[in-house]
Amino acid sequence: MVSQLDVYRGQALPGADWGTVFGWGTAIICLAAVAAAARQVVIATLSNPIPYEKRLELEGKYGHWAVETAIGVCPHDDIRCIEREAKRLYESRVLRR
Repeated sequence: MVSQLDVYRGQALPGADWGTVFGWGTAIICLAAVAAAARQVVIATLSNPIPYEKRLELEGKYGHWAVETAIGVCPHDDIRCIEREAKRLYESRVLRR
């Protein structure tokens, strides 16, 4: 039985197929970019902007809508800003009625 090594003795090995190498390289780079973006999305989704107890306290004072809107407007982990903005939104809503 002839082995594959015997076939290549005395012959130059065939060159690499650069189209395939480029394709796999591009695929690996794209996969790394998607993984990095997905990591950022997961971290942003699972992180809490304020502690749960403080959130319940603010929702009791100003309502769910005002607290959710304030969280969307204020920087991450800035509880004073969230409280100030929720109070402003609550008062503006109450005064309009």
